[in-house]
Amino acid sequence: MVEGFLVSSVKKNPFLANNGRYYTSQLFYERAIDVSTTSRVLDPVFTLARERSGLIPFGRKYVELGDPSGYRVTLSLLHGDFNHWIALMKCPWFTEYKEEWDKEIDAKLFAEGLDVVRSIQKDEDASPAVRLQAAKLLVQKGYKDKDRKPTRGRPSKEEVQGELKRQADSSKALDKDFERIQLVKR
Repeated sequence: MVEGFLVSSVKKNPFLANNGRYYTSQLFYERAIDVSTTSRVLDPVFTLARERSGLIPFGRKYVELGDPSGYRVTLSLLHGDFNHWIALMKCPWFTEYKEEWDKEIDAKLFAEGLDVVRSIQKDEDASPAVRLQAAKLLVQKGYKDKDRKPTRGRPSKEEVQGELKRQADSSKALDKDFERIQLVKR
């Protein structure tokens, strides 16, 4: 025993096996049903579906927390062990679900952003310039990425090098043509 600290009071992560590996498939009902009940070490705690009686809907909680980094869901559902999140991210089946949940988070954050723009546009205390910008964004549908036309910036180094090479080749060809013409002329 360390002074002031009881070792027995440290709570073991129930999602961590004795060999130091994290449970992944067995935590989720949809994945655990493929594991025989005699091989299972623990019963599923989560479901990948929206709702399943007696189980925590992992995806719904993930979207509610609105954090694609996984940090908040780690604190909330995985006993604060970020390494467990990393282990889940190495599972292809899990990352497929996460991609879908991330799309939902994007839509949720987008809707929340539009709500903020709407509230700014209606806010009597906001400066007229700020309210006008908010109104323009809404009227011109500037919030739609697909409607935005990308502006052309400075050419890349590769494009510049390619153009210089093309011009140099063209110049060499003109020089050769000029030499041939002079030879014919004499």
